[in-house]
Amino acid sequence: MTIELITSFDQRADPAVNWQIDQVRRRKADFLYLFQPHEDAKAICQQLGLALDRVFDMASQRFLSEWPDGEGLFLFDLAVPNQGQINLSEEGLVTLSSAGQRIADVILFADSYYLVQAISWLDQDQAISRKDIYLRTGQLFAKQYFNRGQLLQSDFYFGDAAARRSDFYFEKRRNYALVNGQGYPSYEAAEQDLLASLQDDQEVEITSAGSLATIAKQSVLALPQGLFDENGVLTPEIETIIQNPGHPVQVVKVGHAAMKRAKALGLPMDKLRETDLDA
Repeated sequence: MTIELITSFDQRADPAVNWQIDQVRRRKADFLYLFQPHEDAKAICQQLGLALDRVFDMASQRFLSEWPDGEGLFLFDLAVPNQGQINLSEEGLVTLSSAGQRIADVILFADSYYLVQAISWLDQDQAISRKDIYLRTGQLFAKQYFNRGQLLQSDFYFGDAAARRSDFYFEKRRNYALVNGQGYPSYEAAEQDLLASLQDDQEVEITSAGSLATIAKQSVLALPQGLFDENGVLTPEIETIIQNPGHPVQVVKVGHAAMKRAKALGLPMDKLRETDLDA
């Protein structure tokens, strides 16, 4: 069984990530795993033609088919405090105000005039103090807490009444995660623990030699974009992978032309596998 692991749907325009999505869509891979959660993941799947029961959100530890349904949070149904007002500018900006002061900025889903995606609540200095993020179906996705505009904590609900996980930040870096009551030194450590529970016959495939390359205890790096960069150079990250037998990436899939050139250059061949990577 093959699992395509990507960082986020925000990267879906990247050719390599799009290749992974297409592998799942065409049933050449079994599941798509999302490393970072996305509040609009279900709608994006529908746009991409992906079955919700084949896309697994690692943060919520659920398939998207298990996320709730609903009609969405309608802008004019917002409970505005202190007899406040909802303001819509000609530029499409939406704000909440009270006693003549702006108290919140509202983000609507891009393809909807009135469905709320997020509300950023402002302090007296007009810096963000809290941000509420909603699923397109209307349930609470996450709450984020700030101090003078700097993110301190993110609580993820995924539509549930209580937070399923919390991420904590220090000096803009996520340095602690609480998942279903269990603490981890980082978000990445929590996801490593999750992938470690996979069976031996479950292959985790990535297309980037970046941070995802060390998340699974063993993974496969597929390079549909080629082994070399646009300048014909082997990047340091890929070079480290193919030269280090102890690296979690044990197999690097490349096309015929890349394999031929790698042999000509005398590169280590132990991990390279010639594969048909046509989309």
